[in-house]
Order: sequence, then C-alpha cells, then structure tokens
Amino acid sequence: MITHILLPNIALDTVELLPQYKTWLESWLQGIDCNIEDCNVASSMCLQGILAELTLYKKTKRNWLDVFEDCLTDENGNPIAYSIFYGKRLYKFNDQWYQIPIHAIHTRWWVEKFYNSCSQISYPSLIEQNIQPNGWIYNYKSSPTRLSTRMKSEYRMSFAMGIEILKADGVLKKYKKSFEATLSSEPLAPYLSAEYFRIRALELLESICLMPPSINTILAPCEAGKGYCDFSVLEKKDDYMGTQKRSARDIAVHSPLLSLYAHHISQYCDSPTKERVQSKLDEFAKHLKKHPLDIPAFRIRDLVDIPFGTDVSPLEVIAASAIIQGIA
Repeated sequence: MITHILLPNIALDTVELLPQYKTWLESWLQGIDCNIEDCNVASSMCLQGILAELTLYKKTKRNWLDVFEDCLTDENGNPIAYSIFYGKRLYKFNDQWYQIPIHAIHTRWWVEKFYNSCSQISYPSLIEQNIQPNGWIYNYKSSPTRLSTRMKSEYRMSFAMGIEILKADGVLKKYKKSFEATLSSEPLAPYLSAEYFRIRALELLESICLMPPSINTILAPCEAGKGYCDFSVLEKKDDYMGTQKRSARDIAVHSPLLSLYAHHISQYCDSPTKERVQSKLDEFAKHLKKHPLDIPAFRIRDLVDIPFGTDVSPLEVIAASAIIQGIA
C-alpha cells in the first residue's frame, strides 16, 4: 500500500482511472520530459510525476531518485526545492532560488523510502534543526516571515510532514508533549487544508483527542460547487484594505483534493455532519463521471477570465479518481 500525506488514505497503486484521466496524466508526464532532461525541475513537479506514474502504471517507469540526486541536491547533499535552472526561470528569483523547505525534505525522504534507498541524509536531524522557538517546524532561512503572516496551511503542512519523518525514525517521543502544546494553542483556522494538516499531525502524535471541538463548523462554509473549496469566499477580506472591496467578487470553485480533505475532517465530526459530507461527495462522484475534467481554477474576479493557480493537476486527477471510485 503506497500512500502520501497529501492524498488522505488513498492507496496509489489501487486507484482506478477513467480513460480521460489516463489520457490527461500521460499527456502531463510527456509534457515534463524535456524539463526533466534539462534538469529544469522543482521537487513538487517530480513528486507529482511519481504519483502520476504510480496511479497510471502501478509502478514508476522513470528512476526518479536519479532525478532528485542529479537536479535537486545541493553540494552538501541536502534536498532542495528547485533546480538551479528552474530557479532562473522564475521571475526575479535568481537570488533566492536556493531553498531547503520542509516539503522538499519530506519529498526526498518519501522518495528514498519508496525506493528503499540507504540514504546518506539524516532526515531527523534536518527536521530537528528546523524546529522553531515558537514550536512549529519550518525553515525560517528559506522564508524569513513572521508566524502571524505565514500561510496557515503551509506551516501546518510542514509541521505534519516533519512529525511524520520524526515518527518514522523513532525520535518523535521526546517532542510529543511540546508538539501537542503547539497544536493545542492554535485556534481553529478558516481553511480546510490547514485543519486537515492539524488532524494529520494529531493522528501521527496519537493525540486526536486534542482536536478542536468546533472542527465541524469549518465544513459548511467551505461548500462550493459540487464539492468543497479551501475557505469561505463570503468571509474573505483584504487585511491591509480593511474591507471586502478587493475580494467581494472572488468565485469559489470545487476541488476534488479539498473535498477529500473535507471528508477526512468529517470522520471526526458528529453523525449529521459526516452524513452531509458523504452525501455531497457521492453527488460529486456522479458529476465527475459525467464531466471528468470539471476541475476549475479559482478565479480572482468574476469579470476577468484569469485563473489563480492551476486547475487540473495530477493531485486533483488522483483525488477525483478516488472520489469516483468511492475510496473516500
């Protein structure tokens, strides 16, 4: 059973794909071939490549560990998020492409674990070096930002990933109480992804009893389209403007991945909430069977046809397949 923390409870080697999804994933993999040959890659791109191949072929066709070693390793043997060539193509990023964020460490750790590689990297040490005085796990040097202005989903994801590495290597016990305190002091966030990663961290700590009692209140506001989005657009506002003027016309759209996060969260909620989420996912499954590629990007404005970020991606395709298959 091959799983990844970004895709809750999905055994990648058992996912069934609709023909449209097979075609899309094959095309996506072909599309990154040249980038890989040129070492023009990001660790997130390569991770999605592995997940796509596992879902398509139940195994990997490319030796992705070689890609990480050749393109995403610094001179000291540390895992990095971007290759030098990828960093140069990013706007005004030449002077800061070199980064070792937790997600890059976790990706390399997961890949080596997948290939049963004997690593020369001490992953627990890398994580321990990045435990901040405030209790969270992130690389401050890669992103020197105050906690109050960091993205909640990002630092909670890093936290859960760090805990997963420490637990796998048997060094989590000494941090258990302090990590529990860190999570317990964090108020409920208005983001599905942030609360999903809190729950994953608590599951790894075997401390799910510390989950916020009001966790169910986050789900209904995040209903969007046929499924769920990450946050309630109605409650969104621009902190610097102090008004909803700049966000009032934003349009929330459904996301298969975030719908899976909603389902995972709902397993710790009361029965009516759990049943409502399951019912919504059942309807989403029917919709996706008829319209497989209805995975739209978030729109910044209703009058401007410009997506904010990607729409279809390997993660979303795999999540949609799991919903259709009834894995969730």
